[in-house]
Amino acid sequence: MKYVIIGASAAGIAAAQTIRETDKNGEITVLTKENYFPYSRPSISYLLKGTVEEKRMFLKRPQFYAENNINVITGTQVTKIDREKKIAKAGRKEYPYDKLCIATGSKPFVPHVENADGCKNVFTFLDLASAKALKKAVNKNSRAVVIGAGLIGMKAAEGLSKICASVDVAELSPRVLPSILDEKSAVFVKKYLEEHGISFHLQDTAVTANVKNGTVKSVLLKSGETLECDVLVIAVGVRPETALAEKAGLEVNRGIIVNQQTMQTSDKDIYAAGDCTVSVDMLDGSEKIIALWPNAVYQGMAAGAHMAGGNPETNGAYSVNAIDFYGLRICTCGLINAAGEQYSDKVKTNGTSYKRLIFEGSRLVGFVLINSSENAGIYTNLISNKVDLSTLEGDIMETPSLFLFNRETRTEKLTGGIAL
Repeated sequence: MKYVIIGASAAGIAAAQTIRETDKNGEITVLTKENYFPYSRPSISYLLKGTVEEKRMFLKRPQFYAENNINVITGTQVTKIDREKKIAKAGRKEYPYDKLCIATGSKPFVPHVENADGCKNVFTFLDLASAKALKKAVNKNSRAVVIGAGLIGMKAAEGLSKICASVDVAELSPRVLPSILDEKSAVFVKKYLEEHGISFHLQDTAVTANVKNGTVKSVLLKSGETLECDVLVIAVGVRPETALAEKAGLEVNRGIIVNQQTMQTSDKDIYAAGDCTVSVDMLDGSEKIIALWPNAVYQGMAAGAHMAGGNPETNGAYSVNAIDFYGLRICTCGLINAAGEQYSDKVKTNGTSYKRLIFEGSRLVGFVLINSSENAGIYTNLISNKVDLSTLEGDIMETPSLFLFNRETRTEKLTGGIAL
């Protein structure tokens, strides 16, 4: 059996490893357009701020691929999938497959900033190459402007603040980290980030760049304010990388459409996993792009298992984030911005900690934990298993570890853990 995987990040490597665990003899080829062996993409912010070395970012040691007979080919851009001949084409090279997995991930969403295209001091912040180029371009006297206060933009801003003289962040949303924080917690986090030297310009964005000799010298914001800069980082967000799938005639609607159990596309011999796919949120049934590392790993494992003939049970997907900024630990999960009469919440604040739990009826469906993540695993367990809280005893805000199921049915202590 010949397996070809396009993409070598979280989903691609999870698929390759799971294939090998299921099929000991199949031929596995992983193709990546990057010039690096598979690495931890979330670690690029730590590389920028100097807390991790490049050699420690790689997902596996080189001998892992040799020992498991997984052929990783770097610097290879797949340009076409020939479904009839079952071949992935990269230039003049062809890679035949019996089963193929598309794990192409995301691409940066780069909004138009007049005059900025092609300027040498404009960067994205999505991969190792962009992080290394950005780090090389700045020093202690640099003024940095970041467009976007989402996860990518804020990690870039944090890293730059360790190096640069100033960091300004412009964000169209009225709050920071809008995809993972609710309104109340965003105010809390913004104040903390400002105390560490980041200046925010909310409900604003760059519209025009003042350029001299191919270098952006300043940007004009929508509000009319001008920000001087030595580097401009455009980190508004990402979009699924679906060009190959679309060109091959696979079903695509924002992301690649897949069977949520098997990860099969509209072609029975082609699978897809990770940020390039559409997921169904198990909590509210909505179809969305869940561009998160844990979801990519989970989908890659499911795809790999089914490609190799396995049939594992799979659970639904939902959003989980664990991240820190300057030591402030943020953990969010589920439907944090749910709207509707069926939803309610409980909030508790104490100094530098913040806890918000979101409920749908008697079920926990989301949480925001800031410097209060000690029970994150238990809360995640309650959400994942859709536990009816009316059957439990205890105070969910205070002592969820002491929750017991109704004694008339069974007694079971809830435990769990989440990597932070």
